[in-house]
Amino acid sequence: MEREPRIDIVRGIAIVTIFLNHLTQVVEFAGYRGWMIPTPTRLGFSTAAELFVIMSGYMVGLVYLRRPHPARAIVRRAGTLWLYDIALLAIVLPIGLVMTAGELAFWRLDAFWTAPAAATARFAMLQSAPRLLDILQLYISLMLLAPLAMALHARAPRAVIPLSVALWIASQAITWRAIAANPAANLGTGVSLAAWQMLFFVPMALGARSAHRALFGWLDGHRTALIALVTLAIAGAAVRQLQEAQWLARPWWLEAPLGLHPLRVAHAVLMLVLYAAVLTWLRPWLARQPWRALAAIGRHSLDCFTGGVVLTYALGTLWLGAGGGYPAYYVLALAGVAATVALAYARDARAARLRGTQAPSITAR
Repeated sequence: MEREPRIDIVRGIAIVTIFLNHLTQVVEFAGYRGWMIPTPTRLGFSTAAELFVIMSGYMVGLVYLRRPHPARAIVRRAGTLWLYDIALLAIVLPIGLVMTAGELAFWRLDAFWTAPAAATARFAMLQSAPRLLDILQLYISLMLLAPLAMALHARAPRAVIPLSVALWIASQAITWRAIAANPAANLGTGVSLAAWQMLFFVPMALGARSAHRALFGWLDGHRTALIALVTLAIAGAAVRQLQEAQWLARPWWLEAPLGLHPLRVAHAVLMLVLYAAVLTWLRPWLARQPWRALAAIGRHSLDCFTGGVVLTYALGTLWLGAGGGYPAYYVLALAGVAATVALAYARDARAARLRGTQAPSITAR
């Protein structure tokens, strides 16, 4: 299948944003407020994790459902992801040796020191994870559930989307009721998974229909839609800043601490369509930088995501140990993005050597 560069670029944007968000979490843990690197997370109501899950589900529908044995291929892929998860844990655990007790608690590594056998078992069974590794565990869980969605899609393709949305609504109802009774309620991974599956299986069903062609085609014929999307994004950012300044309240049921509340889902979809519109408008320039680099990251999103997690642990621990500071935060963020780009190009070069061809380049189409 011919690659659509705009899909790769959106995936690359998600990976870079996730890395910047992760590094910013460390800075906020140290007590810093303000002057953070602006990302849609800081200027809106969703994180790049939603975009990562959406694009992952879409690629399952676009690629895996077209294979002769899609369920078998998806389970094998889930096994590969699980090995990545184990390898990540093996890499980040030694970094904990130089952390303070407070840092271990922040990274959620303390259990591996106080009860290592139990913590490792729960991690291996996808029940809990250190900070930043939880999104990969969510991805694995969704991939393991994918054969069920694939079987339903094969028999009743139109049923996948409404059933997935219904599960999300049910998870939200359970969450809202529990939080209303007890703000500290912990509903476990089951309810959370029932919410997040919508951002995976609805895109999977759309990917099976190659919905990006219709979306890009519509955006190409309605360039003025970009103005409306930008206006909505700016309005969302303004509301978020007013809420951060405590000048504007928001209904508690839009801020449920567990699950995906409607505003968060709406903002994630808005950002996805906004990126698609911007890239459609910039289509003649997508063969240039920085789009080439973002596309390379998108082509190797798993490697770049895991590399970004390792970088965040290493750079974040280094930053904390060196006493912090905004200049060092900016320098490390830039270094981390540069390292991610270098990793993506290295993976491109390796893939090219295996194929005996040149590394791929973007051609606008």
